[in-house]
Amino acid sequence: MRKVLFAIAAFTALGTAAAVAATVTPTALATAPATYDGKTVTAAGTVKDFQTSRTLMGTVAGYQLCDASKCIVVIDQQNHPQSNGATATVTGTFHATFKGPKKTFNNAIVIAK
Repeated sequence: MRKVLFAIAAFTALGTAAAVAATVTPTALATAPATYDGKTVTAAGTVKDFQTSRTLMGTVAGYQLCDASKCIVVIDQQNHPQSNGATATVTGTFHATFKGPKKTFNNAIVIAK
């Protein structure tokens, strides 16, 4: 019985470790968008041009997430508060091209509700 419980615990731990993704830089995402397109990613950088918009889905936050070289777009349907110049880490679905209702964005992470 102990061997079975140990095997279950080990399998669960491996599954959890595999589910934890490494943090990707905005430069990595912008340089190789096809590699990440449609995948869940975690990215970290500095917030730039934070704004909110009222939409049919409620209030949505949008901003750029930048490192020293490149910026990507973040569309946050959960409307997490951010501050310009602050460091942020976000997790969402990366889109090489994301078509919004009024505008198309390149290199965007969408944080869905």
